[in-house]
Amino acid sequence: MNTHTDWSEVRERVIAVEEERRARVRAPSQYPVFEPALTPAEIAEVEAQFGVALPDEYRTFLAEVGAGGPGPALELTSLRQINGKWGWVWDDDEDHPWLLDPSAPFVETEDWADQQMATLRAAGYDPTTRDEDDDYLDGYRKAFGDAGDEVWHLERGRGAIHISDNGCGMTGWLIVVGPHRRELRDRDCAVNPPFEPYVDARGNRHTFQSWYLEWLEQRERAVR
Repeated sequence: MNTHTDWSEVRERVIAVEEERRARVRAPSQYPVFEPALTPAEIAEVEAQFGVALPDEYRTFLAEVGAGGPGPALELTSLRQINGKWGWVWDDDEDHPWLLDPSAPFVETEDWADQQMATLRAAGYDPTTRDEDDDYLDGYRKAFGDAGDEVWHLERGRGAIHISDNGCGMTGWLIVVGPHRRELRDRDCAVNPPFEPYVDARGNRHTFQSWYLEWLEQRERAVR
């Protein structure tokens, strides 16, 4: 594993292609090209708040490139401090930031059904049959009442950061806790979509750096 992640000139390259793209469509974005980069002290605050070390590639991106901005599919979520607490914001909605829960490893799609049966039983609700089609959402509503939808949503993203807004309800996730730490997952917008690994042309799973740089290189080729 590399001990240093090189983001040299990435910020400048992204700004250049975004300015070219905006000039061509003649429609300035309502968002800045990048959120400000974070200081080492701010990154330390983030890690202390959530009790976890961020993957090195993402930590150095926050420090050297920015805490949000253009990215694969549409844009990266923005890591911001809101009322004294850090969270990941998308669509500029600071009322509903994503708050990382690092208390358990991210649950892969193929393991989700077994994990949720255990969670529901621990909450006093015993599902009699496997319910993979709707992701046990009805079970959560029965076990947790009015909070069921929120608990289900938070459980599904535990151990991961909502890292990108891909448009039309589709999202990207960076795994922070578990055996697949540093990898990314893509999720569609259906009720029970799987979390699919992002892979390169050779089928290798992306980390944050390879995922972001692949997107940037594709954007540069498109502009040329």
